[in-house]
Amino acid sequence: MKKSVLSVILTLLTFGIFAQQIGDLHPCGTPSYRSKWLKEYQANPAVYETKDDEILYVPLTIHLLGWDNGTGYFSVPRLLDALCTLNEDFIEADMQFYIQGDFNYIANTAWNVHATVQEGAEMMFANNVENTINCYIVADPAGNCGYNLPYAGMAVAKSCADPADHTWAHEMGHQLALPHPFIGWEGGHSYDGQAISNFSEPAPDTVYIDYTYFQSYYVPIDTLIIDTLLTERLDGSNCTEAADGFCDTAPDYLAYRWNCNSEAESNVIQRDPNDETFRSDGTLIMSYANDACSYRFSPDQIAAMRANVIDEKPELIAENQMPGEEIGEVVLSYPVDSVGVGSSGGVLFDWEDTPGATGYVITVDAVLGSTGVTIKRLESDVSEVFMPDDLIMGQTYRWTVRAYSGHYFCNEYYAEGLFYGQTILNTEEFIGLTKLTVQPNILTQGTSQLTVNAEILTDRNLSWTLTDLAGRTTGTGVLVTNGADSFSQRIEVENLLPGVYFFGISDGTAAAYRRIVVY
Repeated sequence: MKKSVLSVILTLLTFGIFAQQIGDLHPCGTPSYRSKWLKEYQANPAVYETKDDEILYVPLTIHLLGWDNGTGYFSVPRLLDALCTLNEDFIEADMQFYIQGDFNYIANTAWNVHATVQEGAEMMFANNVENTINCYIVADPAGNCGYNLPYAGMAVAKSCADPADHTWAHEMGHQLALPHPFIGWEGGHSYDGQAISNFSEPAPDTVYIDYTYFQSYYVPIDTLIIDTLLTERLDGSNCTEAADGFCDTAPDYLAYRWNCNSEAESNVIQRDPNDETFRSDGTLIMSYANDACSYRFSPDQIAAMRANVIDEKPELIAENQMPGEEIGEVVLSYPVDSVGVGSSGGVLFDWEDTPGATGYVITVDAVLGSTGVTIKRLESDVSEVFMPDDLIMGQTYRWTVRAYSGHYFCNEYYAEGLFYGQTILNTEEFIGLTKLTVQPNILTQGTSQLTVNAEILTDRNLSWTLTDLAGRTTGTGVLVTNGADSFSQRIEVENLLPGVYFFGISDGTAAAYRRIVVY
């Protein structure tokens, strides 16, 4: 984590406006190409090691892009949910991804919304971390939901990285050598869109692809590189040579976003070169079916991805880092049990250090009936945060702490508590006091005396309490004002352990608090 206490505040309203500005994006900007490595693998897969008896753990470096002014980053809660979906998509492949190092926050508007894949490559070469797969979460990756550059990294749009989306898994498939099952059909069935598909007629025998930008970025791009592919036939007679080269991915000619029917197949009926009719398989993550349809990689795709990591990217699994200590129980300290807190000074949220956690996300919701409205989300790598904000008196709030680490980031590691807004900080005027001080406010363990001073506006009966962060009362008493214009009273406090406490003065209807720290 790069921020020790708080990160930027994200509101739901801001994201809603932002999403409307971006609009619809093309599903994928990864250039069509079946790599030399994949062709060699598919020619003789038996000679490649896949380590089917173990889980492959692959490190990711996460780059979060924002605007030049340091706002607009993809929120950490959404990122963790997206990572959880990514790992769920790869469970059947026995591959799992983990976060290597801190999130890299990059304030750069031109990269956050970049118009071309080449600009994205420049972003990647300027920021990539070696021996990891570099993933960039941006506002607009060249007009696409995402794209992958095998020599650099991948970019995924924020609006295409919700928990129900599979764009990240789709681009990861590209990173691990998988092409689209409909490879060659982009632009109809020609690289430049001159030959438009007509699915009411048999498909052509061949299609054409442009993979100019699949070469290394440092190679001058001054000519088109066009390849001819066989069109895959339904009977499987050319499945090893046509399209993606996998015989367990059926023919698919749909190179645009499409909805599936109740059988997870395309509504569009296509005809192969033999005039055999079929519907595309929407369950494949590498297709362009809507996210609600797709959920899997085929066995042959899985074997190829594992072989690709082991054979072509061994540095990623040189140590095959196993998950460390699992995250323990998240235990909240304060505020809990519907205690009243807050006001213009702010609220200190505190919880126990959670075993195995390297970071936390703190969410504060205003509870309205059975629903909640997110007030703030904060990020911390220590087990307390101070939220400087007003709370509405009498309003009920729910706060949640979600713990995570590089290997554990799904949302089962959390706890939540309730509290209500109460006028308690800097509100002495409501109880007839001004210039309220409690001294000393920083104590060493063993100090047993505090001095309370204030000027009196209205004579009334006042009491004091001392509570710890868990809301437990460690002392109570009565303040003696004797009708004077001011008072100074010594308070005996005993056996205070190191920690944070609140000294409160109340007239029974409102209260004023001062924070005490014991070392």
